[in-house]
Amino acid sequence: MPERARQLARLLNLSLSMAAVVTFAAAPAASAQSSTSTPKPPGASSGKNTPKPGSSGSKQPDKSADSEPATNCAAKAVPPPANEGNGDQLPPLPLPKEPIGGPAMGSCNGVLPKDAPFPPDGLTADSWLIADQDTGDVLAGFGPHARQRPAGTVKVLLAMVALKEIAPDKVIEGTREDTRQTGTRVGIVADGKYAAKDLIRALIVTPAADAANALARELGGPDVAAQKMNDLARELNAQDTRVVNPNGNDVPGQSTSAFDTALIYREAMRIPEFAEATGLKTVQIKPQGNRNKPISRSNDNELLKKFKGATGGKLGSTLAAKSVLVGSAERDGKKLIVAVMRSGEQPFEQAESLLEYGFTLTAAHSKPVGKLSGASEPPQTSRSTDTPSSDEKESNNQASNAAVHRSAFGTFGLPVTILAGVVVLIALVLTAKRKMARARRLRAQTR
Repeated sequence: MPERARQLARLLNLSLSMAAVVTFAAAPAASAQSSTSTPKPPGASSGKNTPKPGSSGSKQPDKSADSEPATNCAAKAVPPPANEGNGDQLPPLPLPKEPIGGPAMGSCNGVLPKDAPFPPDGLTADSWLIADQDTGDVLAGFGPHARQRPAGTVKVLLAMVALKEIAPDKVIEGTREDTRQTGTRVGIVADGKYAAKDLIRALIVTPAADAANALARELGGPDVAAQKMNDLARELNAQDTRVVNPNGNDVPGQSTSAFDTALIYREAMRIPEFAEATGLKTVQIKPQGNRNKPISRSNDNELLKKFKGATGGKLGSTLAAKSVLVGSAERDGKKLIVAVMRSGEQPFEQAESLLEYGFTLTAAHSKPVGKLSGASEPPQTSRSTDTPSSDEKESNNQASNAAVHRSAFGTFGLPVTILAGVVVLIALVLTAKRKMARARRLRAQTR
């Protein structure tokens, strides 16, 4: 074979090899993008609590949300009698003309999506509700607007008001009244000096009856604090909620519902400081001044210990309220809220089974049965939220990197890469032709 033919063949082979390398290097990236943009098929949630038909002892729904629209649950417009406090029972809060959250929310019984499986067995709470934390969609419920006593869950409202109105570094001095509060106390002492942010965090994580009283005093006293909490409840359209005692004790007139409890908690979770605190397993208060021995307490929310993906919650217990719990969890990008009201036993197992049931409904893309009302904007706080957290910075960096990756190998990346390979191939061939033509001229000149 003539020398110039061999050179041309080598150049062509080299060009084809380079084009192949470029093309196949781009292919995996395009394939990866295709796989990430393809919706993941829904699957059943895993867990020990599988939805079963109702049995004796369980409070189960008796109709789906697509049945005839229910009227307001007038039979349960009055919460259970208070066992503490003096004075006549306050008149019940008026029922709205239409059930808040949709017609199905007015049922005194159960509300399920059409063709949905029954909730897990063993539900004994007087009322409960499962909702999507991001969208506010109600997935299922039992007596959503039945009036109940809030017990410690009312402190979610108190925390929201305190975060809004009290500067985080404000020093609050403990009093003897704080140390004598009914209920579980975090352990602040009279004359002790504490930063408001520590007391608020303790209020979110533990029962903290003493911290609740100290914060209510800073807000103007228990009556003023209760009025501010009621004002916030009205802003959120929580029409079943009335606060008389900011600590959640059983006093005449104190009222809420599973719907309102989930609604208020959802709004609180939009506040970064609340969301961060409620997921803590322990909380520490660092007194200032001479009484500087730190106080450390564990979170009493057992969901954080037992339920994978749990993100927080608040519970309480009184004679009239029995056991109540509002909690949240996240799985496969879905965030759910569960409210369990007036349970005669510890509510954690019921909350766990209801969360499992809720994730099963979301995986099946079940139609919502109602909608939590609420504010259009996240609640304001007294803290600056202009500076992003480390988690937010990491998320932003990942999003930026993903955008750069998509710009290189996105929808048009593979064709552009192949075209570039072809251009390189043509350029190499033209270069080879020029070199061969020059070689011919040199040989002709030397003859």
